[in-house]
Amino acid sequence: MVTGSWIPLAGGWLIAYGSRTLSRTEAKWAALGLPGVVVAGALVWVWGRLDGRWGEPIEEGALREVLTGAWPVVVRVAAVASALYLVWRARRRA
Repeated sequence: MVTGSWIPLAGGWLIAYGSRTLSRTEAKWAALGLPGVVVAGALVWVWGRLDGRWGEPIEEGALREVLTGAWPVVVRVAAVASALYLVWRARRRA
């Protein structure tokens, strides 16, 4: 479960943000940009479901449940995206 991993997740993003090996742009992208893109994608997905554009429409009053259920997945995907970016940058520098 993600909630037990908040400290390591936040610590990883703080380490990436404070990295002296990465440029400031790369560090900001790893710690803020990619997680922000993942969160924005999740919000677009929920918006699309609210309007019935794709997927099963969200029932009236069920938005909180959908967001609560999606939150752990969104955080995990953001962490994996950041980790993959950092691995990619590390391999390019080597």
